[in-house]
Amino acid sequence: MSKLEKQAVSEEQAVSIQQLAGECSQLQTAPNPHLTGDVSSRRIMGTVTLALLPIGLLSGFWFGWRVYLLYILAVGTAQLSEIIWFKVQGKKLTFDLSAVVTGLLLAMNLPPSAPWYFPVIGAAFAIVVVKEFFGGIGYNFLNPALGGRALLVGLFFEEMFRISWPNPPFNRISPEAVEQATIDATTHATPLAAMKAGELPTAETLLDMLVGNTGGRIGETSALLILLAAIFLIWQKIIRVHIPLIMIAVVAVGAWLFAEPGNLASWQTVVGHILGGGLLLGAVFMATDYSSSPSTIIGECLYAAGIGLLVVILRFWGPTNEGVSYAILIMNCCVPLIDRLFRRRVLGEPGNSTLNIKLDR
Repeated sequence: MSKLEKQAVSEEQAVSIQQLAGECSQLQTAPNPHLTGDVSSRRIMGTVTLALLPIGLLSGFWFGWRVYLLYILAVGTAQLSEIIWFKVQGKKLTFDLSAVVTGLLLAMNLPPSAPWYFPVIGAAFAIVVVKEFFGGIGYNFLNPALGGRALLVGLFFEEMFRISWPNPPFNRISPEAVEQATIDATTHATPLAAMKAGELPTAETLLDMLVGNTGGRIGETSALLILLAAIFLIWQKIIRVHIPLIMIAVVAVGAWLFAEPGNLASWQTVVGHILGGGLLLGAVFMATDYSSSPSTIIGECLYAAGIGLLVVILRFWGPTNEGVSYAILIMNCCVPLIDRLFRRRVLGEPGNSTLNIKLDR
């Protein structure tokens, strides 16, 4: 090949390279992650919804058909609020079932006697303010369902703490029982209130708490179904065991030390504090929320221990017999600090990769 021919080939290659560079400059790289699996937000939320369904169905058996209306209103309002928000923002709606989970959990945190507008107000606030104002799924720093419940407690304190008792199967709660909430609370106190007053729970009481035949919120009474749901979610690798386990362990130790002043508490009292109230529902379904919990294992352990400690403080020295929802919300606010101190390690960075410990100085 002559020198002139070689020069022509070189010029042609240079032009081709320039054209290729121009085409590459017009390409847009999709945001990370670039390696994806079969786990999606819709699949995760669908699995959580499936785990919640037996709890919701049984709550109607204990508290009456009316609670199903509260579920429908909560889920419907949550989903409608998200649709309207995306429409106003001019964005394409991604139906990822997160609004369904928020609606179900909010309804489960309501008293069975709650009027119809409680789930409507709570679900709308949970989706629009607690979730979408901060960027939507994955960006909210508070658990939306608990944020909605906190608003309802602030607006309707007395009504939110009225106690309803089961009357199976599927019997409607009588208006007289709701109106006589103060008398009911005195004559037929919940197991947590009875234990705080110094009563020792019997084996029959503990069995009722296990299956759900006890007073309380709509979805928190059946400890057995919540535990089965936890096993299912751990098996499906939706949640990890250490957050609920540490929370429950800290509350159990606190009950053992402080439930019976001057003495170590009996095993019945310790078990009663584990099964009673919203501890199990909060530990399994709300403390494990991806968006509002830490991103490292050591951070999750500290976060869970903090929730358990706050529950102990609120139960034994607080104004109410419960405290789980506010303990989770308080620790949600501490998550940014925890993540700052114990950030995830960069790929290839030396150190403890099991717990992802990295103090950010």
